[in-house]
Amino acid sequence: MFLRKSKRAKPKAYVIAEADGADADSEAFKVRATGARGRTAARARTRIMMCASVFVFVFGALGVRLAFISFGGLQPSGHYASAPRLDAPRAEIVDRNGALLAVDVPVIALEVAGNEVWDAKEAAQQLAGVLSDVDAAALEQKLAEGRYVEVRADLTPAERKAVFDLGLPGVRFAARVKRFFPQGDLAAHVIGHDEPGKGGVMGLEKTANRYRGKGPMRASIDIRVQQILEEELAADMEKFQPEAAWGAVMDVETGEVIALASLPDFDPNAPGAVGADSRRNRATYDRYELGSAFKAFTAAAVIEEGLGRESTTYDARGTFKVADRRISDFHGENRVLTLSEVVQYSSNIGAARMALDLGAQKQQHYLEALGLFSALPIEIAENREPDLPWQWGPVETATISYGHGIAVTPLHLLAAFSAVVNGGEYRTPHFLAPEKADEGSRVFSKETSAAMRRILRRVVTDGTASFAEVEGFFPIGKTATADKRSLTGGYNTNARIASFIGAVPGYAPRYSVLITYDNPQPAEGTHGYATAGWNAAPAFSRFVERAAPLLGLAPVNESEALASFVTGEPPSLRREAKLSRGYEGGAGKGGGAP
Repeated sequence: MFLRKSKRAKPKAYVIAEADGADADSEAFKVRATGARGRTAARARTRIMMCASVFVFVFGALGVRLAFISFGGLQPSGHYASAPRLDAPRAEIVDRNGALLAVDVPVIALEVAGNEVWDAKEAAQQLAGVLSDVDAAALEQKLAEGRYVEVRADLTPAERKAVFDLGLPGVRFAARVKRFFPQGDLAAHVIGHDEPGKGGVMGLEKTANRYRGKGPMRASIDIRVQQILEEELAADMEKFQPEAAWGAVMDVETGEVIALASLPDFDPNAPGAVGADSRRNRATYDRYELGSAFKAFTAAAVIEEGLGRESTTYDARGTFKVADRRISDFHGENRVLTLSEVVQYSSNIGAARMALDLGAQKQQHYLEALGLFSALPIEIAENREPDLPWQWGPVETATISYGHGIAVTPLHLLAAFSAVVNGGEYRTPHFLAPEKADEGSRVFSKETSAAMRRILRRVVTDGTASFAEVEGFFPIGKTATADKRSLTGGYNTNARIASFIGAVPGYAPRYSVLITYDNPQPAEGTHGYATAGWNAAPAFSRFVERAAPLLGLAPVNESEALASFVTGEPPSLRREAKLSRGYEGGAGKGGGAP
């Protein structure tokens, strides 16, 4: 019994007393013991209160979360539902036919922990020996400082094995996901690129940040047509030595952008290999005074308002003074011109007279209806609003009629021109396949649009754009050569923006095409000229000839085309009309209008 009692643990009070050399039964010790017990109890109460607080917070948060869900916080229309999961994969991007444009691919990154490396110099030299792009000296310095270094963002299997076989301490192979662009620099400004840790930073890649966990994103572009466009622009970059070149193709019935290029360009797989100038999307972001293409808008507005028709005449002799501004023509006809001839021969004087008849208010109305007063609501961030005059008096009304005094992006111009020739309906351009058709908004009547198609056809057959002709497709269009704005104000008469904007087939347009060169130079065969008729117009012709089969366009004979220009109906509609009247062929077969 005594042994069993001696093995029992002493009460805590006696242990404390013995440690202090005190008597556990003394009054002093009892006070101390009571204080100790009080402090212990206080600490226990504190812990209990903390646990209770955490418990209340956690279950309160869960309650709020459940209430949020119960009241529809996760419905698709809610903001929370639309927020992408940051850890979800980014959507693939494909072209309209399913060709892959951008995709996430798994890669192995090589990292080295500098504080684990035994000999920084030796490690750097060995890694540089198996990875040819590694700068041994720069890597050595980082490792010697004990820094954590990403040596390579992606290794090939052979490179990984070579590094592994070195057996270096501090080496790590990290599984990553890398964005890969299989088309290289093709359509670079439409597709865009990404940056590590940021995702997409321009083009459709930036839009793809909102499509995590979804996909694929189907772009409107056709990579085959895109390649032809870029090849033609690149060829003329060599021939005419412009500072830059751009072009775009748009479906006038849907607003889909089929191709868009801006040169110089870049490879999205290595965007840092070129300067920021090459990454600029000049076709959607930069603003230019695009010149005589605006004469098509002026003529269409005058016809629509009943102020003129194709045969209405305007005095284009000499010069035309508006307030303190004297307007003249470049190689003018110096005679009275019809409205059609004003566009055909690109008369600034005739266009100014038309615009003053129209008036500033009506001019503004039509330009706004053509989308030229605001930024385009397109799916890529590289766009901005036009640069409009701060005052709009008679001088501005006159000069804007021929594209001076207002600066717009090239895509603005293409969309507006499409509305002139497609039957009169404006459609917003877009870069993603639409979920439903764009019904468009009517700007001009079908009759006005048909008249403009006839006028713009004469620009090719008898005017400034003869080199834009494409046999069997009867293109329509307008040349535009504008002096460049000077950085110090005014215009630089020795620098120009040369454009051709057209549509095919001309009698019933399906696609509009813009080709532009920033300050092209004269070249062999241009007789010293560097205007649009000598550079942009021929490029348009070559592009259409090559791309037409891919766009589903087939040539027609001249009689069918001429009849359609007269009636305003495409050949297919006229053939259906003849069948509905009970005959096929007859007098109209092979020539003339039915």
